[in-house]
Amino acid sequence: MEHQHHRSMEGSTNARFLTASIMNIVITIAELVGGILSGSLALISDAVHNFTDVLSLIIAWVAQWISGKPTSERNTFGFRRAEILAAFVNSIFLFAVTFLLVIESVKGFLDPHPIKGLLMLIIAVIGLVANVVTGLVLLGGHKNLNTKAALLHVLGDTLSSLGVIVAAVLIYFFNWTFLDPLITLVVALYIMYATWPVLKASTQILMQSNISLDFDAIKNDVLPCPHVKGAHHFHAWQVDEDRVMLSFHVTMDDQPLSEVEKSNQKMREIIQSKYHVDHVTIQPEIDHENADLIEKDE
Repeated sequence: MEHQHHRSMEGSTNARFLTASIMNIVITIAELVGGILSGSLALISDAVHNFTDVLSLIIAWVAQWISGKPTSERNTFGFRRAEILAAFVNSIFLFAVTFLLVIESVKGFLDPHPIKGLLMLIIAVIGLVANVVTGLVLLGGHKNLNTKAALLHVLGDTLSSLGVIVAAVLIYFFNWTFLDPLITLVVALYIMYATWPVLKASTQILMQSNISLDFDAIKNDVLPCPHVKGAHHFHAWQVDEDRVMLSFHVTMDDQPLSEVEKSNQKMREIIQSKYHVDHVTIQPEIDHENADLIEKDE
């Protein structure tokens, strides 16, 4: 039943990615033609940005499909990290594109040119409507880093369209052409700011960083368990944004295997319930120093 629910969510999300991709292709063509005809850098840069969105949505779509594949003997953790890779690639790609937009906006300040404000306004309104629809389509899907990265692209486009509309109105009535590169610059900087958390989180997961677990607190929780004398060699990592893995060693009294397993089970229950760790691997070790003392006393 759970597997069917996952497949249902996967199918729904894939359909949303397809719809969003088609919408962005339409926006890209409209803004590119409109930007060339009106002479607006903001529209052309938005068209370029939308084209990168098409590529990023395709990457996210493929990653969503791959992540739904079952585990195998070779890929024992499954393929869900494909979504993290997609989020990382999309974030890097978005940073690169917005950096180019910053450069182009500076050039626009240094070398201003005439702009057809009315045509710019019409195309920007079309772009805004299409971006809002795309955002609503993606918002209704399953939330993860992959879809968040895709949504960030759409959010950036929506803000860009709003900025272009304001600039187009002012350019049409007052001929304030400096607003065209200014809007481009402001939106580019905001997109960088909004993209940073996704890039940071995806990088930490890919680098197998310990993002959330307090090893000292875990050690204090397992030490009172039966026969446990110490805990060390802690390692924690995330397979994806939801599943956390933990492994560590515990020093124990020389006990029968059945007693060791009971203690291990108690430690797993504590860690999984309190720290929300999906998989816990505990390596028990005999406290050789104390074991030697016991043998000498005997």
